[in-house]
This record gives sequence, C-alpha cells and structure tokens, in this order.
Amino acid sequence: MLRLLVTLPFLIALIVFAVYNQQMVTLAVPGYSRQSSLGLLVIVIALVFFLVGAVAVWFAELRQRRRARRAEQAVRGLEAQVADLRNQLAQAQSRPDGLSTGLTTGPTYTLPAPQPPSVV
Repeated sequence: MLRLLVTLPFLIALIVFAVYNQQMVTLAVPGYSRQSSLGLLVIVIALVFFLVGAVAVWFAELRQRRRARRAEQAVRGLEAQVADLRNQLAQAQSRPDGLSTGLTTGPTYTLPAPQPPSVV
C-alpha cells in the first residue's frame, strides 16, 4: 500500500506531463535518430529506467533470498536436533533402572552468598 502511495503521484505527474507536452522533438544518439512527441519520449525513458531499477533490485534481493534459504535449512536442522535430544532425554528419564544413555546435565555453578554492605 505504501508503494502505491509513493508511486501514484509520480505516475500521475508523468501522465499529465505527457498529455500537455505533445510537441515533436528529435532524439539523436550516435548511430540513431528518432523524432517523437516529448510526452511519449518521457514515458518511454521512464519505463526503461523503471525496468533497469527493477532488475537492479531483483539482483540485490538474490543474495538476501539465498541467505534466508540457508538460514531456514539451518533452523530445520537445529529443530531436528532438538527433537532428537528431547527423545533421548525422555527415554533416559523413563528407564526404570536409572541408567542414562550418556546424557549429562553439565557442570553446576554456585553463586557466592551476597555480603551485606559495610558501614564506615
């Protein structure tokens, strides 16, 4: 919606310019010469630059899409690892003999008791 609110005034201004500027002009570049109305020429040039910009944005987004695809694959792999670890933990907790399957809880850390502030 925001794109439309930004693009619409420029599009309307371009169309109004094209309608009010119908005098004939000559476009000349090395090896090419063309006579056309100024309004049509402006619309064609705007269309060409719009397409160039769209292609540039598309190429810029390719890298972001590739990164997003890799991130999604990593997330799927990590979710599978979490599911496997949960299954292993559930199996270890449900064993009646109390033996674990090699899962450890890791080191435990204890914090020192807080000291009261000293009054000087």
